[in-house]
Amino acid sequence: MADLSDNQEVREYKPGDVVIQEGKLAEGLFILMAGKVDVVVKEVKVAEISDKGAFIGEIASLLRCRRIASVQAVEPTRVIYIRDITEHFTENPAVAFSIAKTLASRIMDLNSKIVDYQKEVEAWVEKGITALETGSFVPFEDILKDMQQILHKSRAQN
Repeated sequence: MADLSDNQEVREYKPGDVVIQEGKLAEGLFILMAGKVDVVVKEVKVAEISDKGAFIGEIASLLRCRRIASVQAVEPTRVIYIRDITEHFTENPAVAFSIAKTLASRIMDLNSKIVDYQKEVEAWVEKGITALETGSFVPFEDILKDMQQILHKSRAQN
């Protein structure tokens, strides 16, 4: 590993250790060197990160706000902690560009999911309207089956 600057330090976490606590004021940025972490928002696991070099905590660090998620080590994990991201970006502009690309990719993924969920909800509303108009419970049964499939898919991903 390359020598670290005075702005960086290596931190190690055991399984179960909290790397970032949701709601706490952001202080720095983490770069995953080894291990695996879960990202949890409002007690819902939203991601698992295990890619070496992945950024963790970049959103709140960039916005200088409270952490929007908790991050917990799933296995022994080693990160580089960067105290001052402005200094780091000034010395390493390629890192800033890399984070921008990562954030843009995440926005594209979220937009796709939002559109999919929007379409699903609109279909459920139409089925509900049909059920009310016809007095039949069959459309509601279809909606419940759709919801059950989504729940099973979600459980399988987590």
